Amino acid sequence: MIKAMILAAGEGTRLRPLTLTLPKPMVPVANTPLLVRTVELLRSQGVQELAVNLYHKPEAIRAHFGTSLTYSDEAELLGTAGGVKRLEGFLDTTFAVLYGDNLYDFALEPLVRFHRESGALATIATFETPNPTACGLVVTDAAGRVTRFQEKPRAEEVFTNTANAGVYLLEPEVLASIPPGVACDFGRDIFPALLERFPGRVVALPLGGYLRDTGTPENYRQANWDLLTRGERGVHPGAEVAATARLEGRNVLGTGCQIAAGACLEDCILWEGCQIGEGAQLRGAILGRGVVVGAGVVLTAGAIVGEGEIIR
Repeated sequence: MIKAMILAAGEGTRLRPLTLTLPKPMVPVANTPLLVRTVELLRSQGVQELAVNLYHKPEAIRAHFGTSLTYSDEAELLGTAGGVKRLEGFLDTTFAVLYGDNLYDFALEPLVRFHRESGALATIATFETPNPTACGLVVTDAAGRVTRFQEKPRAEEVFTNTANAGVYLLEPEVLASIPPGVACDFGRDIFPALLERFPGRVVALPLGGYLRDTGTPENYRQANWDLLTRGERGVHPGAEVAATARLEGRNVLGTGCQIAAGACLEDCILWEGCQIGEGAQLRGAILGRGVVVGAGVVLTAGAIVGEGEIIR
């Protein structure tokens, strides 16, 4: 079976203050850390040898997964391809690369089969994006061979809505095209170079499943709502909600949350251990671990509060 690497080194700046104390891949989505979901998805499909690269708050990932993963610590960020290059010794067979800030649900086997049958060095999973200027764009011929790739074009440069889904299947030979010890990216640097050096051996196939980027507050909220729509529980059994408190719309409450009498939450996401005082009103808020909101406090849509803050 193949191996896999999950890119987990990013700082998650767009999700601050939530990511000031937690690496972005460990942000909980419907009460389960994103990286846990990705690891479970891969292992459920037979991928047992997994690696992650670490940079921001690495201790949280190590503490959760222990020795079950292979780790690569980066003293400075090396980009998507540079981080993979550091694990060249581990990646000695066909391997998958997944972006650690995406929420996925897809079958890996069709990608593996297409990759092998096409004799590709690199297979890029794709999806149709409504926002092509934020993605790497991919054009293929009828056989799935990539003929054009452009990373995050300007609006006037957009030539397709088919985009890079952040899932790759690669052969170890690709690693020879990545310079060691320097920051570089697959979309900006490596895929264009491979297209030029190995025409016909970079292919693409639709992901064929679910994909949601979680890197912005808006996308993070939607990822939570998507999981609730798919049947996951929003209120953890370990959360306590007073009989006269009201939960309206969609809400996610982590374990240890306490919602006092008369409080009202609408479309909120509360990480574990949050305390909401009597009569507090929260709408569209995202609260990090252990946030305390005092009695009668009003938080309106767009409020994002970092771990351990107290609001009176």
